[in-house]
Amino acid sequence: MFPVKIQREWLLLIGSLLIIAALYNHYIGHSVYLAEIVLIVVGTLIALYGLATQTSKSVDAQEGMLVDFLSRFLTKKQCALLLPLVGFVLILGWSIWKLSVKGTADLRMEDFMVTVLGLSLILYYSGPSRFTQQKDFVVLYLIFMTFVFVVFWRSYVLLTGDAGAELSSYTRYYLITVPVVILVQLLGVDANALLQINNSGITNFVEYEYHGRFISLGIGATCSGLYSAGLFFSAFLAFVLVRYRKIDRYTLAGLGVGFLVTWCSNIFRMTITVLVGSIYGHPALSVFHSYFGIIVFIISLTIFWMLIVRWLDRHESAHALAEVKNTDIPA
Repeated sequence: MFPVKIQREWLLLIGSLLIIAALYNHYIGHSVYLAEIVLIVVGTLIALYGLATQTSKSVDAQEGMLVDFLSRFLTKKQCALLLPLVGFVLILGWSIWKLSVKGTADLRMEDFMVTVLGLSLILYYSGPSRFTQQKDFVVLYLIFMTFVFVVFWRSYVLLTGDAGAELSSYTRYYLITVPVVILVQLLGVDANALLQINNSGITNFVEYEYHGRFISLGIGATCSGLYSAGLFFSAFLAFVLVRYRKIDRYTLAGLGVGFLVTWCSNIFRMTITVLVGSIYGHPALSVFHSYFGIIVFIISLTIFWMLIVRWLDRHESAHALAEVKNTDIPA
């Protein structure tokens, strides 16, 4: 029999997966605390053993943006240890906080984001060096998403409380609900925009007429375009940093136009959704909202992305050509 040799980063991955299993088993409710504690302890020991000799691993010639940045303060070997260690600590710390401090048994979007971000840092050195740009994009995208949806949003909720919820309701009402109702009315459908601050759940509603009676459609956070704006912000910044290695006024202009396109696309999607409901009824509205509406939104953003990248590429080429001409001019 041949001995099986397991690379150190895979030991770190196995340990992290055991901790994740303990966290998600707690959510599902199919295990007892003793089993969860055992999984966390075993996962931690395996991961620490994998980290013990991680610095001895050779680093690829093309390390990527994260290593280029960290190399200003650390050696390459220290970077090879720090990135997976941060990923493991992130998963472990989040799991302990969810299990012992918060004590909730629900799965939320931020749990998934933090977990995947931790895994991406753990596996950063596992792939071939020719895929450094792809790895950089994934890690930066997850970092920005975690900042937007976990750090920023949670801090906003904790600091503002009910006042923040009320502000979000008014913002959603004037930026989403009212424009949708105006467009629907222009297209000949009798509709009204309603704002009910006292509601504990959804506060924004669009009332539209269907066969002589009015049907209410709630406009929640997922329908408001806030999530899609956060996703676009994260993806665009990650893409720009990986492709151009800088942020200037042109990329910021592209980001601003992207937010406008995201808002307009969401207004268009919700308007068509209400129109479908007014013609074919609420079941058809639900189907369109769940499937076709997001397709319309993705197509709009894809077209914008292709156009804005071509514009940024032309600007970058012109800037590089100008620099070459300036260096050729004799002093």
